[in-house]
Amino acid sequence: MVEPLGGSAGDIYSFAVYRFFWVALAIFVFGSVYRLSKLVLRWRRVVKAEPRRRGAGAAIVGLIRTFLDPIIFSIKTKPYDFLAGMVALHLLGVIPLIFLLAHHVVFFAYWFPPYRLIAEKGIWIPLSMTTSTLEITSPIYPASTHFTETIWGPLVVILNGDLLALLAILGVTFKLGVKVMEQAHGLQHVRWSDYFSLGLLLFILVTGYAAARHHPLTDSTTLDVAQYRTLLGLHILGAEILLAITPFSKFWHFVFGYWYGKLHEWYDVRLQKGLV
Repeated sequence: MVEPLGGSAGDIYSFAVYRFFWVALAIFVFGSVYRLSKLVLRWRRVVKAEPRRRGAGAAIVGLIRTFLDPIIFSIKTKPYDFLAGMVALHLLGVIPLIFLLAHHVVFFAYWFPPYRLIAEKGIWIPLSMTTSTLEITSPIYPASTHFTETIWGPLVVILNGDLLALLAILGVTFKLGVKVMEQAHGLQHVRWSDYFSLGLLLFILVTGYAAARHHPLTDSTTLDVAQYRTLLGLHILGAEILLAITPFSKFWHFVFGYWYGKLHEWYDVRLQKGLV
């Protein structure tokens, strides 16, 4: 693959995009297969005390409640943590930023062409509330991409990269502050890996926001390409490190806690045992 113009083959951007990406992906796939295999192999069929036949309707309601009950419990017991963690960090921050932000759509479509459908259908999220056309020019390769306009219309006032990134940064900062306070008051033992994971996420958000805004500038209008490539390279490298460690870190809760784990709970607790 030809290296992009504006930097050497050994700079951090080229390393992150053209070399370390495949290493991180391989580690992620290996770790995911390992963790999922352990979950499946350790699963034991629950022996029911007595048959409970409640019909398909009850099974569907039980499935919905399995996912909703923890959210309701969090709202009642820790409303501020729910707003900062679930809403700001997850629902309005990290998830839409990763998969729908215009810059990320271009990047994913470059490596995985079918992802281009996200842009062609207009589902992507613009960088700011004042832009609705996916046209990205950059001093790095690929240099320019134009797809279509977003479908969100007036909702771009909320669904834009600037606001969502700030919400995610505030959410991560709040979570870090809670960890520090809980450990300082002896309310909870916090592992160093918790700080590392949240700190890495904050690093990715801050460098990504700065890179998307084409910082740093040599003056009010001129972009320093070399420094910009370094900043963007750090953002991408941080994201790749996060991808690699996900199966071995707290971020695995996305798979275990909210997909496999909840489906396991629904089947074992609600269907087999008929509890809750």
